[in-house]
Amino acid sequence: MNTVIKSFSNMEVSCRAARILNRLLRKPIGVTSYRNITGTAVKEDVNTELLTVFNRDIKDGGVVPVFRRALLFPTRVALQDELGIYTYAGLHQAATVLAQEIAAQLVGETEKTIAYMCNNDASHVIVQWAIWMTGNIAVPLTPLHPPDMLKYYLTDSTSSLVICTQEYEKVLRPITLEMHKPLLITGRDKELTAQLYQPNSAFFKPKADDNLTDFGRTNSWYGNNDALIIYTSGTTSKPKGVIWSHSMLQTQISSLHSAWQYSANDVVLHTLPLHHIHGQLNSLNASLAAGARLRMLPSFVSHSVWSRLLGMGERDETKVTVFHGVPAMYARLVADHERMFADSKTKEYVRTTLASRMRLMCAGSAPLPATLFLKWEEISGMRLLERFGMSEVGMALSNPYKPAEARAVGCVGLPLPGVAARVASVREDTGEIEPVVTVETPLPETQICLDRLGLSSKDFFVESENFEWKEPKVTIHKEVSDGVYQGELLIKGPAVFSRYLNRVPKLDESDFTKDGWFRTGDTAAYQDGKFKILGRTSIDIIKTGGYKVSALQVESAILDHPSIADVAILGVEDENYGEIISAVVVIKDEAKLTLQELKESAGKKLAPYQLPKTMLIVDQMPRNAMGKLDKKEIRKVFGKQLLLKKK
Repeated sequence: MNTVIKSFSNMEVSCRAARILNRLLRKPIGVTSYRNITGTAVKEDVNTELLTVFNRDIKDGGVVPVFRRALLFPTRVALQDELGIYTYAGLHQAATVLAQEIAAQLVGETEKTIAYMCNNDASHVIVQWAIWMTGNIAVPLTPLHPPDMLKYYLTDSTSSLVICTQEYEKVLRPITLEMHKPLLITGRDKELTAQLYQPNSAFFKPKADDNLTDFGRTNSWYGNNDALIIYTSGTTSKPKGVIWSHSMLQTQISSLHSAWQYSANDVVLHTLPLHHIHGQLNSLNASLAAGARLRMLPSFVSHSVWSRLLGMGERDETKVTVFHGVPAMYARLVADHERMFADSKTKEYVRTTLASRMRLMCAGSAPLPATLFLKWEEISGMRLLERFGMSEVGMALSNPYKPAEARAVGCVGLPLPGVAARVASVREDTGEIEPVVTVETPLPETQICLDRLGLSSKDFFVESENFEWKEPKVTIHKEVSDGVYQGELLIKGPAVFSRYLNRVPKLDESDFTKDGWFRTGDTAAYQDGKFKILGRTSIDIIKTGGYKVSALQVESAILDHPSIADVAILGVEDENYGEIISAVVVIKDEAKLTLQELKESAGKKLAPYQLPKTMLIVDQMPRNAMGKLDKKEIRKVFGKQLLLKKK
């Protein structure tokens, strides 16, 4: 026991020492200045020498991976987790050490898949960067998945190596032994290296041509190779591995930087799971590529998030300004707001603090109910920015960043820079796909501009009109009388994936059209210059009595009822109607509700054919890791009861 206490004490002292060193041992080079959120001028080190090399490579078709962008601002704080504070140089150095171990394990082989399991902290960034440095493909895993699912991912991805931190050795050791796969355990020493490391002058000097200052491959190499495999949630079929290239990742990052105006001044609170693209792209990589500061929590815990959002007792440079969440997170924050901040003065303080400090709060990965959108605006003074994305397309559609007043309830806005979105009709008899309307936005500028990142320097300003999110071009293929263009949502562009792992892309089938549009499987409507997602075509579009009903629209209306805590709308087979609309609901504590009361309330917003014909009250409903209702599981669990209700 004394040994354990002594080890913990040593670690605590080391972490304190690291924080002191990070503050005191900075060496200036290519200094530029910027203003933090308080308006105070701050001196920062930015490696401007490398910028010219990087932008030249990007213009020539190369990619500058996120770990290499870290060389631009080595002494900036990149990340703060529960164990310490890390500079960009520190993370880079720790990743370089691990990359050498990986290269030795694989005998220098590249383009292999490497699966890894880490906490939501600095270890995840270090391992991911190390995999990329060695020219290999990262496959993030989560301990939330049972052993059989982990075996599936390792088998399907044909992983040549598995990496984990010490706490997950017990999870992965039996699996890797059974599958005869090598397991590399990375310890806390890597994070400690990242905290203690301070660059010397040699770190900053770029070498000639493509032989850059780190362990990685050339930028031109990254422009032609894969980076990441993200597995789909598998709600409608077995999870599929979506292959993300470095080029796709760079385009997505540039698109988000243009649309949502990421900057080095951002302090981003990260609580999202990192085996999904939402956490990987929006919170993690797009932020680090901007030179921002990440505040990483191990998981989403409402009271901890409230503490970070309010930033009481913290220095200005550590106070959160950006938060990416899913609707279930905001629902939990709203519920705890009522409990934690009871009196009117405290509520006003919370609202004033968030409205004045937060730059951006995003919601996605599941439908955002109108009631939740409006309630969050009431308690925070912030209008949530809702967007639409998928593992296959990253972020595709978004409400505007400015003006915030233009963010429409229940809509997901317009295509992000470099994205084309199309609504198409699908003939039920032949399956032929016909375009109805196409909305396309110009490509984003992928070159790195210090000025755009809030690190102003006229000598390194990139002249380009494409840093702005421009008005899209709209093409009407088929006129409609009511102005509502509805059908299957198709997406196209350089930020869209090209193939699933181990599956040959087939044109004119379920994945892609003949002319290369990705079929999302969602039904959408384009009206008044905005897109609205009506739901998964296979799950959320219910064909009843000759009508097509959006389950999401019905759910949104039902959630307005004061007794409803949660709802899932399902179509249940019926010999007369084809399908009937059934509601599975969770009601609030001590509340009571009848089907007739529900229909009377929802009937104020819905047509009679959209109203549920049956209702089942349950204690809770299954959700996936991103907080999205798992309707496949809901149907499996409650299907028999719904059939009995119908009778």
